[in-house]
Amino acid sequence: MLRIIKTNKGQMALMGLLFVAPAILMNLIFDWYPMSEGLYRSFFKWDGYKSAVFVGFRNFIDIFNDDIFWTSMANMLFFLVMAVILMLPTVIASVALFRVRNQKTQYAYRVLFCIPMVVPWMIILLMWQFMYNPQYGFFNRTLEALNLAQLKQTWLGDADLVKWCLVFMGFPFVATNAALIYLGGLKSVSDSVWEAGALDGVGPVSKFFYLELPLIVGQFKLNLIGTISAAITGYGAQLILTKGGPGFSSMVPGLYMYFSAFKSQKYGYASALGLVLFILSLVVTLMAMKFLKNEDQQ
Repeated sequence: MLRIIKTNKGQMALMGLLFVAPAILMNLIFDWYPMSEGLYRSFFKWDGYKSAVFVGFRNFIDIFNDDIFWTSMANMLFFLVMAVILMLPTVIASVALFRVRNQKTQYAYRVLFCIPMVVPWMIILLMWQFMYNPQYGFFNRTLEALNLAQLKQTWLGDADLVKWCLVFMGFPFVATNAALIYLGGLKSVSDSVWEAGALDGVGPVSKFFYLELPLIVGQFKLNLIGTISAAITGYGAQLILTKGGPGFSSMVPGLYMYFSAFKSQKYGYASALGLVLFILSLVVTLMAMKFLKNEDQQ
C-alpha cells in the first residue's frame, strides 16, 4: 500500500533548495565572486601585492589610447569573422550525415565525429605546432618531398602568414560538438516534414536552403553564441603557439589581458580589459541574436 506524504509548498521549496544549494554555492564562489572582484579591481591601479589605488575610469581611458589594444582588436575581428564563416562546413557535414539513410554508416560517422572530443585540446595545439615547425615540421617536409622546397615557409614566424595558419588549424573545420547539436535538431523534426518536401519535388539544394537550414536556426544560434564568445575572449592557441607574435601580428585582447596581469603585474588594467571584452562579447551576441530570429519569434 502506497503511502502519500503530504507536504506544503514551503517544505517542497526548501527541499528543492537543499538539492541545488551545492551547485549555487560553487557558482557563487568560482563564478560570481571572481567576476565581481574583477569588476571592482578594474577601477584600481593594482599590481597584485601592494595596496590598490582607486583611479576611477583611468584604466579604461588608457585602454582606448593603447595602440597594442587596437592592434589586438583588429586581429580579434579577423579571427571572429573567420570563425563565423567556418561554421558553414560543420552545418554542411551535419546535413550530409543526416541524409545518410544507412543507420550503421550514420552511426560509424557519428563515432568518428566524437573521437576528437576525447583528445585534449592542448595535445591538438602541440601537434599543430610540430607540423608548422620550419625545420622538421610536416608541411615543410611535405614540400621537400614534392620537390617544392622553394615554397617552404616559416609559417608561425611569418607576420603575413601567422593569422592564416592559426585559422587553418581547424581543418577540415568540422566542430564535433556543434555537429552533434545540429544532428539532434534535425532528428527532432517530424518525418512528415521531409515526406512533404519529397512529395513537392524539393531538390537537394532547395531542401538545404528552404527546409534543413531554417529548421536548425535555433541550434545555429546556440553554436554562434559559443563561437562569438570564444573568438572575442579566447587566446589559448595564440598563447601556446605564437605568444602574440611575430611582433603583435597575432596578439588578441584576451592574450593582452593575460600578459598585462601575469607579466606586467597590471592587475587593475587587466581587469578593465576583461570587463571591456565581456561587454563587447555581450553586445555582439545580442546583435547576432537580433538578426537571427526563428520565424515563430518574428
